[in-house]
Amino acid sequence: MTRTSFLIFLALILAIGGGTVWYLAETREASLARPGTGAALPAAEESLALYSNGPYGFTLTYPETATVEYEFSPSYHIPPLWRVNALPDSVGAPIVAIIPYQTESDHSYPRHYAAMVRIGASADAAEVEACEAPAEDRGEAALPDAEIGGKAWKAFAFQSAGMMQYASGVSYRTVHEGRCIALEKIRVGSSYREEPSAEDIPDVVLDEEYEELSAIVESFTFVR
Repeated sequence: MTRTSFLIFLALILAIGGGTVWYLAETREASLARPGTGAALPAAEESLALYSNGPYGFTLTYPETATVEYEFSPSYHIPPLWRVNALPDSVGAPIVAIIPYQTESDHSYPRHYAAMVRIGASADAAEVEACEAPAEDRGEAALPDAEIGGKAWKAFAFQSAGMMQYASGVSYRTVHEGRCIALEKIRVGSSYREEPSAEDIPDVVLDEEYEELSAIVESFTFVR
């Protein structure tokens, strides 16, 4: 190969290499400039904690940032009984309340709001007999049966309101090992509003926090 031929060949190699580098750089910049054209990165999952209860034989998972209580706090429309709409004078045990979201304010909307899952149990004969029937005299309405953790549960909607306070949710109930088990997703709050404030929390956000309770409910599993 002559010197002239070699120089021409070298120039061609450099031109091709430079063109390739330019193309790759332009392609990358174009891709970055068009959000959504590439594969979306998976969102980081919220860290979960495991709750395991030996005496009643079940487990569930919940956001590890949630508040966990072993006694039920009363609200305006829900007494601290072992389940919402328990029979009068019934005997039962609150097991656990998991509260992933709650807020309180003295000047913005809502004045207070909490979304929670509560679990309670009763071996009281009357409660076991009434476990899988709606408490219609206390405002419950039957929903389609639900399958949770491979087991069939009866489901009942409930709601009550008054004095600018409200409570609503779903009570899932089943008889297991001779006990009525109540697995309930609940929201309680204040409907009081004044002039709009920049600190007001939109209802859509409150609704989303309530709906996210379903993930806790669906993780419930009897282990025996």
